[in-house]
Amino acid sequence: MQRSDTQVSFVVEDDEDTWGSGDTERRAFFSACITLTLGVLGSSILPIPFAISKTGVLVGVLTMLLVAWANDATSCMLIRAAAATGKPTYEALAEWAGGRPWKVFTQISLVLLLWGTMCGGLCLISDVGHMLLQRLGEGQLPGWVNGRSCMAAVALLVLFPLCLQRHMRELEKAATAGVVVVAGLIALLATDTFQEGFPAIQDGQLPLWSLKVDSHLPEAFAVVGYAFYMQPMMMPLLREMPEGQHGVRIMQRAVHATLFGVALTVYFSMGLFGASLFGQDTEGNIMVNELVAGRAAVAALYGIMLLYLALGMTTTQYALRASLDLMVFGEEATFTWRRQVAWTTLTVGSSLTVALAVPDQAEKIYAVVGATAVCVVCYVIPVYIQLQMFRRSKQQRKLQVLEEDHPLAAALLQNAAAPYGADDCEATASAGPSLKTSSSSFCNGFRGIAGRRRLHHAWEVVHEAVLPIAILLIGVGFSVAALYVAVLPLLQQPVNGSRQLLPAVFAVA
Repeated sequence: MQRSDTQVSFVVEDDEDTWGSGDTERRAFFSACITLTLGVLGSSILPIPFAISKTGVLVGVLTMLLVAWANDATSCMLIRAAAATGKPTYEALAEWAGGRPWKVFTQISLVLLLWGTMCGGLCLISDVGHMLLQRLGEGQLPGWVNGRSCMAAVALLVLFPLCLQRHMRELEKAATAGVVVVAGLIALLATDTFQEGFPAIQDGQLPLWSLKVDSHLPEAFAVVGYAFYMQPMMMPLLREMPEGQHGVRIMQRAVHATLFGVALTVYFSMGLFGASLFGQDTEGNIMVNELVAGRAAVAALYGIMLLYLALGMTTTQYALRASLDLMVFGEEATFTWRRQVAWTTLTVGSSLTVALAVPDQAEKIYAVVGATAVCVVCYVIPVYIQLQMFRRSKQQRKLQVLEEDHPLAAALLQNAAAPYGADDCEATASAGPSLKTSSSSFCNGFRGIAGRRRLHHAWEVVHEAVLPIAILLIGVGFSVAALYVAVLPLLQQPVNGSRQLLPAVFAVA
């Protein structure tokens, strides 16, 4: 996509806030990478082994590469558009591209996506808490000690305090702890898989090179299709980067490193080792499979995963809070702690209320919201903004070329109702001698410019317009798969077992 030379300057929240202004390039890059990593991974690591067990290793890896590339492209579209326009928020970019209707459409989509993700994440915490208590208590615990009470405790004691941070990059330490937890889980799966000798591959349950077609494929592709999105969390983080094009370049590098370096490595490792260990018995949530034995090991593993799931929700809550604050108070509102606490209480409290009310059914509803909102926020809106950028920059470059070669003609064209082109040249060729003489130099120059730039123009159209549309189609395809996963359970009787119920939540997470 095109790259703008426009000098930009992003302010975090107000001119008096200088947090992070003295960071070096390496420091800012690391902070962006680790924070984006937490936002991308989150709970998405848990269903990845299930997805790989259904797609096979090769098809799963190729699907991951495709989705990572698509999300990297749309993320960079937004970053470059923000740099070129000086508008570092999703909502402001949408308004610049399509006016107020697109701004309102973007605001609604962001709130639905992020709030739905919060609710789904809390329901998942309830599920993991229920499994922990079930394996430890063995029916000896009081009735009120259950998944719901565990979810409420984690939300109030862990999630709420973390979400009070003023800046997203202040979550860096929490994000680092989250990455350590993920690395530990991968090490656990890898150790067991090597000790067992990759059993699912040995007995043919997990195909390496082929694709086994069955009814679970849409679930698998839906899981992978939404495992890489970062756009809603990336835009608030962009405002905390160093000012100008320097910060823009750091953010682009961080996006590349997070998606192609960290996320791909983590998902591949989780998928390969988890699916190789459990084969077709891999559950939609890997925590349902028996990973460790012994009460102490179970308590440690599931307790740590509860904390990790809470950490993974912090970047989502930050983006939701920023969207709501912008919607109600506008971009010019200065930061206040009173508003910060109020928004955090509202977002965490409302999500927790819904999750407590319907912990077993909310996943299906939010999967529908996530399948549609993710497609809109991460594909439709960025591609629309990119196409508007291409259209406007193309017009500007035409005038710039003419100004360099024919300043007088450019001035005339700027004031004309329609551009002067090849048809006009042909028309002047049959005109009177004076008009023909005065216009011949310009027409010859026009044809020469067009000839020299024709190949460049063709490549530009492919790169700036055709590829974004192709990316949009990829997003729509995965959205259809996710909708299938979400709607199908509503149209038929549930089947015993967690495999058909749990993956729905990951269309959102």
